[in-house]
Amino acid sequence: MIYETTLKKICRLPKVTEEQIHALFLKQGNSTVQVVPKNIGRPGFEIITSEGTCFVTERAIDYYNKHWGRVTGLQERMLDLAIPVPLYIGEGTISREISEINLSKKPKNKSDEWLHNNFTIEVALTYFLRYFSESNSLKDYKTIIFEAIEAYYMGMDHIAIMSLVPVFEAGLRNIQNSVLGMSTQNVNAQEFENGLKKLILNWGQRRTKEYIWYPGKSYNSAVEIDFLTHICPQVDVINAFRLFFSHVLYKNSAQGVTGLNRHIVVHMLKNDFDNPANFSRIFLALTHITFIESLSNQTVPFFWPGYNGDDEVKALSIYIREMSQNFGELRIDLLNRAGISNYDYSI
Repeated sequence: MIYETTLKKICRLPKVTEEQIHALFLKQGNSTVQVVPKNIGRPGFEIITSEGTCFVTERAIDYYNKHWGRVTGLQERMLDLAIPVPLYIGEGTISREISEINLSKKPKNKSDEWLHNNFTIEVALTYFLRYFSESNSLKDYKTIIFEAIEAYYMGMDHIAIMSLVPVFEAGLRNIQNSVLGMSTQNVNAQEFENGLKKLILNWGQRRTKEYIWYPGKSYNSAVEIDFLTHICPQVDVINAFRLFFSHVLYKNSAQGVTGLNRHIVVHMLKNDFDNPANFSRIFLALTHITFIESLSNQTVPFFWPGYNGDDEVKALSIYIREMSQNFGELRIDLLNRAGISNYDYSI
């Protein structure tokens, strides 16, 4: 494209104006263009050239990354806590509470407490009934998932966590085949992340199909992905999951990984399945699989439906709560006294 150098220079300006656009096009190529202010999720300008219509943001993408809220930015702040962004809590609420956690003396302990308080029986059952049981990627494993929920709320955290890891991998394998068009073989971390990037670009480009050029297009995929996260909420959520997948759950364990990590948990290289809050972490990762599926499967909710007034959730929550109180607490006390375990339920 003959105008790319000029467009890149415009995108590096601290703040773009119509006058600057006209001046740079005249200076760089003695060209005149039509400029139209437009907001497509972030403010900017359509530039109508002889080759087609282009779009530039009013400020550099890096500025928006630092100063504008998005799920991707929230996930970046949660990576050290090893928590995928919960999709059932308002973004503003999470942002405020994660800031408080990160500023605390022991952020990891505080984050475990936060998960314990927010991940209720009703939340787990709503996801089980309304998402996982309807998901083509996960419904074949719904019995295992429900038994994991039972086990978790009865205090059998180790079994609950270990049983969800293969379910997560099966869900990834299924989603990479049905949505990403990839092999049904075992998940390769790099290939899956590349598939997610492809999905991000394909989905985000639906919003930009009228433009022959915009920040990052065809020359810098990282800039393009960042741009698309700012103008397309679905892309923003998928990209947040990509970060959690690559920087936490599937990060190469040879890089000195601690905390929640698939390889470490499965091969028991460290006792990271011992933390009860890791059940919530893996469970929340499953919800991101169903979010991706909801883009093409109408039976999976796109928006959180809540559980107030849901009789099925209510009935199952009564059962789980009674099992927890009548059996779980007795079991934990018995196993601790027998020296079989060392459960800490001080949270």
